[in-house]
Amino acid sequence: MTFGKRQLVIAALVVALGAAVYLNWQFSGVQPVTVTDTESETAKQLGQTTYVNTEISNSSDISETTSENSSVEVNTSAIASLSKEQQEYFANERIKRSQSQEKAIESLSDIIESASSSETAKQEAVKSAENLALAIKAETDIESEIKTKGFEDCLVSINNDSCSVIVPKGKLDDAAAISIKDIAVRQGGIDYDKITISEI
Repeated sequence: MTFGKRQLVIAALVVALGAAVYLNWQFSGVQPVTVTDTESETAKQLGQTTYVNTEISNSSDISETTSENSSVEVNTSAIASLSKEQQEYFANERIKRSQSQEKAIESLSDIIESASSSETAKQEAVKSAENLALAIKAETDIESEIKTKGFEDCLVSINNDSCSVIVPKGKLDDAAAISIKDIAVRQGGIDYDKITISEI
């Protein structure tokens, strides 16, 4: 009976990790189609979004509508202010991060599901899987909040107890750095002195 419960917990963790990586990739803002949109299409999309938002008065309807439409508006305006090199950098680094996380999940899943793995190895793999899931969620949360502070894009990587934040060049000053570090401390539980911020 205990063995069955443990297998269910392990399966649930593996599914949760897979979902977290997928959601991280999905909400990371990597939309190559938007990058190649023409200016007229961009203006049309922005106009539609503004029109829909001004017509809706119910706050719950606004949140549901903007979850689909405002992402187009935000991503389009972000792309407009980032150089092509910056766009490519953030897109490529997100892909690399997702691939690395997927490999880690596969490796941990193999250990957990292997009949030859010791009980200790399985327990350590489950713990590592939990930590990875928390790190993925924290990365996404930190990135989302940093973008609300006026940064067009950013990339957050959490490894063990340290956090690396990369933002576009031009907006990082002392106040912004303090704000970013506060976000990482609050959302990721990272120690203040283990947070590094750089520009690209």
